[in-house]
Amino acid sequence: MLTDEEYREIVGDPAALYFQVKRFISRHGERTEMKHPAADRYRERTGVALHHTFWLLHVRRSDYGPDCPACGKPYRTLRATLCAECGHGLELK
Repeated sequence: MLTDEEYREIVGDPAALYFQVKRFISRHGERTEMKHPAADRYRERTGVALHHTFWLLHVRRSDYGPDCPACGKPYRTLRATLCAECGHGLELK
């Protein structure tokens, strides 16, 4: 997962990347691998090669909830109250 600052450095404008990827998929199909400089920067920074450039839209840490106190994995959304990994629930206030 990337911090917001790292994400801006690697991806730039996520909306622009989203539309570039959608346009590429509509022209070439979903199964065609899209090469994008942002994916190369991500691989250089993290050592992880993404299967598809579209996954760059899902690596920003602030898009997910807090870490689960039981297993340490992030909650899937900011509003989640149940950990999808281990089932631990957050107390509602």
